[in-house]
Amino acid sequence: MTSKQRRIIAVLAVANTIIILALVVLVMRPSSTHLSPSPHLHTPTPTHSLTPQQETYQWKGTQLLAQAGLGGMVALTPGGLLRFEITYPLAPGQVPEEAAQLVWTAFDVALALGEWAGSRDEDTNGSFTQIEVTILAQSIQTDTQVSASVSAADLAAFSAGELSEDEFIERVVYTTTRLPQ
Repeated sequence: MTSKQRRIIAVLAVANTIIILALVVLVMRPSSTHLSPSPHLHTPTPTHSLTPQQETYQWKGTQLLAQAGLGGMVALTPGGLLRFEITYPLAPGQVPEEAAQLVWTAFDVALALGEWAGSRDEDTNGSFTQIEVTILAQSIQTDTQVSASVSAADLAAFSAGELSEDEFIERVVYTTTRLPQ
């Protein structure tokens, strides 16, 4: 092996070491990006800070979402809007419309969150009147955003059996949008 070849190998070894160390630092660095919404999703901008009760409410909602097997975030606005932002990677061959079924899971989480809040002794100051679910279904070919919105009263009526499934579905506003990549 010539001295020129040894220098090239040494330079490549140093470059590999630097790259590997940079990757280790990036992986080990604490980050909350796994809960951050996709840049395609609208994130409500708070106009004022949340109360500690509302923060607890949102934390519990995100925890319930994770227990349901979904990655995303839950935000409760001071105006009573409970917003779910879920990112869902599609498996090969899976169509974006299948991700729309996750809306029902988010509605179940909203019901559980309402039950949790109702069981607390303190004033939660975080009751919600409207539920919005935004799902970003990601695939290699295209991203699709599925959105659904319904009033908390309609969801509670459906859960109590006061609305049939068909009546409830009529009250839910759905939109599906293909997003450019």
